Amino acid sequence: MDLKHQVKKMLIKTPSKRFIEIDLLRGLAILLMVFGHILWDLDYYGVVPLDNDVYSVFQKTAPPLFFLLIGMCIIIGIKKKEFQNTYDENKYYRHLIFRGLKIFSLGMVLTMITMIFLPERPIMFGVLHCIGLSIVLCVPFLKYRNYNILFSMSFISAGVLLNQFVVEKPTIFHLAVGLHQADTWKYTIDYFPLLPWFGLCLLGFVIGDWLYCGDKRIFRMPDLSKYRPAKMFSWLGQHSLGIYLLHQPVIAGVLIIYGHL
Repeated sequence: MDLKHQVKKMLIKTPSKRFIEIDLLRGLAILLMVFGHILWDLDYYGVVPLDNDVYSVFQKTAPPLFFLLIGMCIIIGIKKKEFQNTYDENKYYRHLIFRGLKIFSLGMVLTMITMIFLPERPIMFGVLHCIGLSIVLCVPFLKYRNYNILFSMSFISAGVLLNQFVVEKPTIFHLAVGLHQADTWKYTIDYFPLLPWFGLCLLGFVIGDWLYCGDKRIFRMPDLSKYRPAKMFSWLGQHSLGIYLLHQPVIAGVLIIYGHL
């Protein structure tokens, strides 16, 4: 076997490293979301009034970061497999569709739970619904790579435009695309329509395509893996879905116990 084939064989067998900055950013996003929900719960249970200015900082930072990272991770995953010569388009598409439907199903579980415990403000189309469908819907856009900047700007603009219209009795389909009643937050505790949020996911495609080439980043950064805070944030990022699902019951449980002391 010649040297070229030996190197190729080693590349295919060598596990691809994780980009720690992606995990760090995802860890930061989930931490911001948790803090935001703590503030909301403190207000809901009558412990501390909600400071809307402080709360808006968390709301305007964490969700956009999450959706950008979703798109970036999908593209980075493709590029790594292409670099290792293990990319199977149909297999990867099936993986994305299955994962998207799994996350959407978790969103439906939250819908049922909130309809029981918060019937006045249930989650009809929240962040998990939107993320799940965004992952599924992204599949036909993967082939466009950098051209997704055009689709991204179109979807974001459409979302801003739709937000100007009011639908008094929206169906789930209205809510999914971004048509809703006035003062939406009076009717639901979590609402993320596909427009504009799916547009941010596509923008993540473009950013990931620009910043990463094959199995490498195109920019330099120090080795952060040896620092304890970086390891902590990285761990949070790698377990962001589990943390998202568990943090609200934990916060609510603690506050309920606190209220009965």
